[in-house]
Amino acid sequence: METAVARVERIIGNYEGKNQGKLFIVVAGMHGNETTGVIALQRIFGYLHDASPDFNGKFVGLSGNLEAIEQNQRFIHTDFNRIWAEDHVEKTKSLNIDALLTNEERQQKLLMSEIEEIATGYQPQDVVFVDLHNTSSSHGYFTFTFSGKTNLKIAAAIHVPTITGLQKTLSGTAIEYFSNRGFASVAFEGGQIDDETGIEVHEAGIWLLLEIAGCINRSDIPNYENCRQKLCEIAEDFPKLTDLIYVHHIEPKDNFKMMPGFKNFQPIEKGQLLGHDARGEVRAPKNGCILMPLYQQQGDEGFFIIKVIEH
Repeated sequence: METAVARVERIIGNYEGKNQGKLFIVVAGMHGNETTGVIALQRIFGYLHDASPDFNGKFVGLSGNLEAIEQNQRFIHTDFNRIWAEDHVEKTKSLNIDALLTNEERQQKLLMSEIEEIATGYQPQDVVFVDLHNTSSSHGYFTFTFSGKTNLKIAAAIHVPTITGLQKTLSGTAIEYFSNRGFASVAFEGGQIDDETGIEVHEAGIWLLLEIAGCINRSDIPNYENCRQKLCEIAEDFPKLTDLIYVHHIEPKDNFKMMPGFKNFQPIEKGQLLGHDARGEVRAPKNGCILMPLYQQQGDEGFFIIKVIEH
């Protein structure tokens, strides 16, 4: 089974029920080499159109960075999931596409155009936005979201660790932008890049999110209990809730290299050697657990540190 995909269209699929309900938007491939979510969405829409179960609301799956997906690269010019500050989005929306200098700005304009058209007629509180990702290190099963009863309830439905505090340490993410618009917003990391298990993880997670959003009944989800059990098992030893307390930002000139062997949620101590860069050793500035240690060439963060709130 391959996790790389051929060229895909912007709209991966859509399914609308006869009953009123939430607008459920899922974006996959925001980073072009993180494609298990694309395949998971293709499978889910295939099932929905074949089985035609009762459904409340509307479900749309979108591809994020089409050019990067085609080239199987994280991004072409700049990280697509770091340019969602409100002023930047407004700029790309206002300019003609030919005036936009980077692939990611053009992708943002086109993606936003689709989302705004889809969301026409829906109140912000009736929209759920999910952004699917993978990590370059192992054990990468978790969600990012923001404080608030609705966000935390939706994120918890996947049964993997929930990480808050993103807005304090990392700006420009898509879920922050859509959260500020009033959408319930969650980023769902489905495991390591190129690990085919991530397809099943993302597929299971999307089904559970559709259920918690009230879009589909549990009895209409294929192999519901297997979906729930799979997600519970992969996160069995992980904390339920954590807070992001540090991000190690890097630039290409830093020539940052992570020490090998680190895994997501691995405990670390202040002063522990984590990597090297052009200036020398890079040591942990805080106690905590490591998250998303960088083991790929492209990336703007070398690692994250989280603290456990609830086991």
